[in-house]
Amino acid sequence: MNLIFKEKASILAILGIIFLSLGLFCINLDFLSKDRTIYSIDRDNNNSKIPYLKTAKISSIIHINNNWTEAKNAGICNGSGTWNDPYVIKDLIIDGLNSSNCIKIQNSSTYFRIENCTLFNAGTDWLSEYAGILLHHTNNGMIIENNCSNNMYGISLVSYSSNNTVFRNYANNNFYTGISLNSLCSNNTVLDNEADNNSAFGISISWNSHNNTISRNNATKNKIGLDISSFSKYNIIKDNNLSFNLFPGGDSNGIRISRAENNSIIRNFVNQNGWEGIQVYESNYNLFLNNSINNNGEHGISLVHCGDNRLIGNNISSNGQYGINLEDCESNIVNHNTINNHDVGIYLDDQSKCNVALNNSFAGNGADILDFQRKCDENDFTAPPIDVLIISIVIVGVMIFITGTILVLRRLSKIKVIRNKKSS
Repeated sequence: MNLIFKEKASILAILGIIFLSLGLFCINLDFLSKDRTIYSIDRDNNNSKIPYLKTAKISSIIHINNNWTEAKNAGICNGSGTWNDPYVIKDLIIDGLNSSNCIKIQNSSTYFRIENCTLFNAGTDWLSEYAGILLHHTNNGMIIENNCSNNMYGISLVSYSSNNTVFRNYANNNFYTGISLNSLCSNNTVLDNEADNNSAFGISISWNSHNNTISRNNATKNKIGLDISSFSKYNIIKDNNLSFNLFPGGDSNGIRISRAENNSIIRNFVNQNGWEGIQVYESNYNLFLNNSINNNGEHGISLVHCGDNRLIGNNISSNGQYGINLEDCESNIVNHNTINNHDVGIYLDDQSKCNVALNNSFAGNGADILDFQRKCDENDFTAPPIDVLIISIVIVGVMIFITGTILVLRRLSKIKVIRNKKSS
């Protein structure tokens, strides 16, 4: 009997120890989380929470001009600058004090990463061009999971900065642009970022910046969601949300393209912007494929002074006036688009020519197509009215008469002088 009692007591004791251990383990599970500490920045009534921000420390501004070894010795970064062991700057909070970039990397081709930093107050007045992160003539960088809000520029790449990756950053509430690629910046990737509520552009590509990929970003509540301009070519813009750009006091577009060629705009959501979904000016050879362009204030897609663009497979519905608007355009192709619920589905003005609209589907438009364009072989020269010709001939005749009279009088004057000399 005592043996059975001892066995039961032992079993109960073991079970008690097991349950007690499980309880202690559950209580302390939070110590195993890598992202246990979450920081937020509250500045000018803006509370920007970053769910992946880990423990950070306050730092002064950082400027590295290809002197990574010195920066490492100073404790600013770690790593060795190789592809598999890049220099790493991470877990910092930097106030630019309205007088500097928070982090500036210059003249560098070494592999590096900037990660999990909160960078703010870099030049929040219109006289500065400071940024939370500025890469100047810099390659092979990775900018990952930073909060670059409340600056003049959130993240700025300039002057031959190439082969960089900008991934999962917040670039919100900046006084000019969230993410900017400017002046010969090529082969960069901008992926999965938030660029919202910036005063000018969510994302901007300008001045001969080529072959960049902009994908899966949100650029909303800006004046312009995404801008490509100034001779930038071969950029791929795909799978982005470029909607709700309703900035007051000006024309707000989801996408604006100006003097830029051979860019591909693919599978983007361009909805409920204040003016036009996609605005294109003096730009040729661009592709607009499978985009969703709905409920914008004026036109879905508007092309002005453009040629040889292709608009294919887009879903364009319920925009304020025209689904597709072409003004003074030549040799554009509008094919296999779905165009519903507009005053006019496709409008081609009388300065346009040689544009082709085929195999589009229409429903609910006041008019599906209004085509006033000229014939392809029609010359741009227009003969002046007959009364203008008569007036011009009269003016030329009078000028010839006056010129001839002056020449004759001069000739007679010379002859008279010669005769007077002979007679004397």
